[in-house]
Amino acid sequence: MSQLFYLRDTRSNVGDSCMFWAQDGAGYTSDLNKAHVYTKEKAQRYFDSRDTDIPYSKDQVDQLATVRVDHQYLPDVAESSDDLCVIHIVGDYNGNDIYWLTDAYHSVEYVDALVLPYADALKKTEHLSKYNVKADIYPKSAIDNIARLTFQVSNVNKRKMVTGAGIKNNHPRNRNRATTGRTRGNCPDCGKVTWGFDHHVNYTCADAENEKLRIDYRLFDTCEDVKSARRAA
Repeated sequence: MSQLFYLRDTRSNVGDSCMFWAQDGAGYTSDLNKAHVYTKEKAQRYFDSRDTDIPYSKDQVDQLATVRVDHQYLPDVAESSDDLCVIHIVGDYNGNDIYWLTDAYHSVEYVDALVLPYADALKKTEHLSKYNVKADIYPKSAIDNIARLTFQVSNVNKRKMVTGAGIKNNHPRNRNRATTGRTRGNCPDCGKVTWGFDHHVNYTCADAENEKLRIDYRLFDTCEDVKSARRAA
């Protein structure tokens, strides 16, 4: 295993994706291809200087990286194409990242996206529109050019990626509980406390439970659905 590290800024996330120091310290990025790579010695110095900048083993992060697409860089939609296409389900976002039509409905992971000829993709979007689901078609080649590697909060393992990789915690022991990356809110339907990765969203009970289960379709639609499932468990 190499002794190279990414430096994560643990003060904020984008959706459920971690933010890292960008190349040459030019701000922060969720794109691992744009993240600065540090030697163990330099990473340790940054961590010693500020405890919110935590070095993570590059090898271990890369092994768990996922491919996602930031909506800010989407090209024009395809109106006709001889190329293979992918279909974006409009309206759902994980931070800046968009969802793609899959065999199991949709996923934020680009590798799960259905790849279809344009004519077949058009039929899919027309079918979805009958259920009031808006979808846009993009040439796969264009999306391939903007897809990026990201790393999710749920895959963090400090014992393996930080201390297990040789980084020492020289800071005074903090007795506060470590953050999960989720933000507390209240369900707008029933008022119960909910937790979610996107701090811009006031999660319903159903939203929070669906995200917690990490599934690519909505298993729960209402607060009562969640209550019933918990009673049956």
